[in-house]
Parts: sequence; C-alpha cells; structure tokens
Amino acid sequence: MARVLTIRADNCTGCRMCELACSSVKEGEISPDRSRVRVVADTLEGWSRPAVCLQCDDPMCMAVCPAGAIEKAETAQGDLFVEIHADKCIRCGRCSAACPFGAIVFSSASQAVKCDLCGGTPKCVEFCFYDCLSFVEMSDGEYAKRRRKVKALTNRACREISGHEPLRRRAEFSLEASKILTA
Repeated sequence: MARVLTIRADNCTGCRMCELACSSVKEGEISPDRSRVRVVADTLEGWSRPAVCLQCDDPMCMAVCPAGAIEKAETAQGDLFVEIHADKCIRCGRCSAACPFGAIVFSSASQAVKCDLCGGTPKCVEFCFYDCLSFVEMSDGEYAKRRRKVKALTNRACREISGHEPLRRRAEFSLEASKILTA
C-alpha cells in the first residue's frame, strides 16, 4: 500500500488556497510565488488546476543533478517522495529544466524547492475546499499502474516539449497528470 497525491482537475476553481497553505507552511509567509504547488490557469479557456510533483519513480531531476542533491526518500509513514537537499544544491537549475511537469521552482534564496508531501500530511490537501487535491492510499496494483502511467507521460512529455520553457510545460501537461493521479 502506498499513499499518493491525487488531483481532480475538474474540481479546481483556481482559488489558490493550496498555494497559500504551502507557502505559509514551507516559507513562513503567505506568498503564492513561494509555493511548491502552482495553480496553472487558462482564463480564456476557463480552466485551472494545480501542478504538483508527481514523485516520479525514475526522476529526471535526480538524473541530471551534478551535485547529487536529489534523491528518493520516505516520509515517517513510508510515503515515497523525491527530496532536494538544500545543503548539497549548487543552484545550477538543471533539475528545473529537466522536470517535464515544471514541479521544481527556485525560492527567493535561489534554492531549488519542490513538494515533499509535508512529511506525510500535505497542507495543500487540508486547505483544498473543493476536493481537487487528495492524499489517498492505493493498493500495490493501483500504485504500479499509476507508476507506469507517470513513466509513459514523462517519456511523452520529454519528446514533445523539448523545445518549450518550463512554465509552458506545466500548463500543457498538468491536465494529463491530473488524469493519471485521479486513476
């Protein structure tokens, strides 16, 4: 059994409470620009959805980090996540460029940051009043299926967006990621 962050994109209203909760907990201030979860929106099309780290099984960000600052880790409850060690990070930006989902951002101190599931109790989930974000337990079979889907989406994203900037990646693939995370 594994717990994972799931997204129901159709429920997202763009209220940005997830960003506010995240920045408050992680940075000690309410500032959406300093959040590890980002709400991506297209006001002309009329949609919004959160973009979060998918906690990839074989993270590209980890593969490109020259300092070895990124590794797989577990919360105290055994939830798997990808962790960035601030003391090892050399701020080169390769991890941010490599992530096909735009999940790694740089803090005001030019430090690479990303979702770490808040140690097993994601605050973004607690403050998502529209049930867009959930932290759910999956059976081993469901988790294996999700891992395969994330891997396939990552491979496709890398092929299709190699020329796009990270912010555009987030917008283009957040919908598909939310479909995978809902499964």
